Amino acid sequence: MLEITPGLKSLLKDCNQKLKAKYQNQANLDKEQLRGLISQEIGRFVTVTKMGDTEIKEWLAGQDVVGVDGSINTLGKNYPHYITLLQALAKSTDRKKEGVIKHEAFSPLIDEDRDKILKKIYKDNLAREDEEAVVYPQEAAGKIKSSLLAALEILVAKESILKWNPKLIMMDGSLIRYQMQAEEEWRGLVELALKKNVFLVGVIEEIGTNDLSKNLADDLPAKMIEMYDRELLFGLLEMEEMIKLEKVDSFKEKTLTSAFLRTTRDPGVIGLDILKEQQEELDLVAALVQSLTPASGRGIPIWLDIVDDEVRITDKMMELLIDNYLDPRLKQKLFHAKSLDRIY
Repeated sequence: MLEITPGLKSLLKDCNQKLKAKYQNQANLDKEQLRGLISQEIGRFVTVTKMGDTEIKEWLAGQDVVGVDGSINTLGKNYPHYITLLQALAKSTDRKKEGVIKHEAFSPLIDEDRDKILKKIYKDNLAREDEEAVVYPQEAAGKIKSSLLAALEILVAKESILKWNPKLIMMDGSLIRYQMQAEEEWRGLVELALKKNVFLVGVIEEIGTNDLSKNLADDLPAKMIEMYDRELLFGLLEMEEMIKLEKVDSFKEKTLTSAFLRTTRDPGVIGLDILKEQQEELDLVAALVQSLTPASGRGIPIWLDIVDDEVRITDKMMELLIDNYLDPRLKQKLFHAKSLDRIY
């Protein structure tokens, strides 16, 4: 059995004390004070009324809801000796319709992908304001993989509109990710969605923004200024309650309307993004998201969980693909990690 050393125990106890000191009292700004400050400076708290089955059917009027998600897995660890497989899926709530799926492979050892890395390095270095800052190949390759996955998800979303003309597309994560990582493809999807009157919604499970503290910096106690939205909002909302962000100054505010919503008994919240052009329907979209999310779940609509499960490239799947379709000698020569050969 693995023995936990006294040094590791002591280190974690020290981290625990530091985190407790930072978060325990939240600098004496209680729940009602924080809610009042957010209401005054950020946006409105509203109750989200769940839609019944009949109401959902009437709103959809025979159209579908589509979930979109992507997955990525890599064989090999160190640059450039790895190969990455990417996959994206758009799946309709009408189970009779076969999902739209697209794939991509990326490896710095493949000439075309190496050329993409070199072009990315050149482009990003030109854009750097600090003349001494340099974009390294590993960094460029990471950005390319993120862009490839975002583009794949956009492509399956676009194809789902052309094939099924759904009422609403739920995309996993913030919509700003697609706008920033695959700008050209994103513009095409937005144009098509607006033309076909399809709602695009980003459902954000892991919130990593700090928009609230940045916008409330002049009014928050010093200990709270650096807190992230996830921390400030933990336990602040009641179940089926939403904050509509109406006065937040952020990059995405120019093209998107956002909200935080507590959908389950868990005290954490999720984020919602919707196109600025569709913001009048935010309440209705939030009600649908709430209606499709189990009260005991992890906060996101169950349909996105289903899509996530189906699109995921598991380690086992990756292993089977590599063993069946990659020359064993190439696998050993290019991608095998020496750490796997340790003798214990």
